[in-house]
Amino acid sequence: MSQKGITTTAVILNDREYNTMPLVHPLARSGGHAPYLAFNAAEEGGVEYIAAVASFLASSFSVNHGTVMNWVIGNEINARSEWNYIQHMDTASYVDEYAKAFRIFYNAIKSINANARLYISIDQQWAKSLYSNNGYAAKDIVDEFNRNIKGGGNIDWDMAQHPYNYPLTSARAWSTSGKAASYILDSETTPVISIKNIHVLTDYLQKEEFLTESGQVRHVILSEMGYTSSEGQDLQAASFVYAYKIIESNQYIDSMLFSRQTDATEEVNQGLALGISTLGGGRKSIYNAFKYVDTAQSAAYTDFALNIIGVSNWNEIIKRH
Repeated sequence: MSQKGITTTAVILNDREYNTMPLVHPLARSGGHAPYLAFNAAEEGGVEYIAAVASFLASSFSVNHGTVMNWVIGNEINARSEWNYIQHMDTASYVDEYAKAFRIFYNAIKSINANARLYISIDQQWAKSLYSNNGYAAKDIVDEFNRNIKGGGNIDWDMAQHPYNYPLTSARAWSTSGKAASYILDSETTPVISIKNIHVLTDYLQKEEFLTESGQVRHVILSEMGYTSSEGQDLQAASFVYAYKIIESNQYIDSMLFSRQTDATEEVNQGLALGISTLGGGRKSIYNAFKYVDTAQSAAYTDFALNIIGVSNWNEIIKRH
């Protein structure tokens, strides 16, 4: 990928399966069912281990094995009990434990690759925790993380967000009917940030208190997103094209990373057929849209979505967002 000029993003996860004790926070060593655990920056051994892992990864993926430029630390950290397990605590304490680990990763990776970017990871639960058991609203996490980092010496952290539909099984990214009507709003207090109102996130990060030391808006990547084909492959393809057009027109979003190349059985059983290919490897309608959306042949493979969405041209969508 490096040889082809592709910017590679890696997510660093503290996997329960390996349970390397120095890496696991002491308050995450018992209980919980999340696959990933909070990093241990509370003990000297954990601090040293995190720094060693970060240095090793940055060194390995800078020259010898191609270059990873984007490093996401953890997954959807606002969903504590699902994706970043540690015993429940107040927001400031929770963020402090994450921020200490983040800063160690940041310093170690940046010392080897000064041009690398490090991202905090949040999901679409912006002003309210909807799915999580004693989780946190992503907005509260972002606000507290920004305060915490500034208090300890500002660094150029960036944002990785997952703008899934609400509910997850919704097939139409452009729709706010049903449950979505009261959850996907054009305000900074919206419960959910999906692709339809993704501008809320980039508008929020343009506030002065979130700017970098040089006055720049922090980089945003949509590091995990997807749409189900459970209600029809053309709907899935249209949602992808809709999302791409919105992202392409937003100067503050650098990239979108699609969730699945191939459907996953456990997700299909939940109504989430998120791949661009079926379980058997067959190409869905989205396949060619995904392949050609950023090429000179884009219109031939994407304009079909206009009628499905209910607009006459793509400018109608861009102007709305």
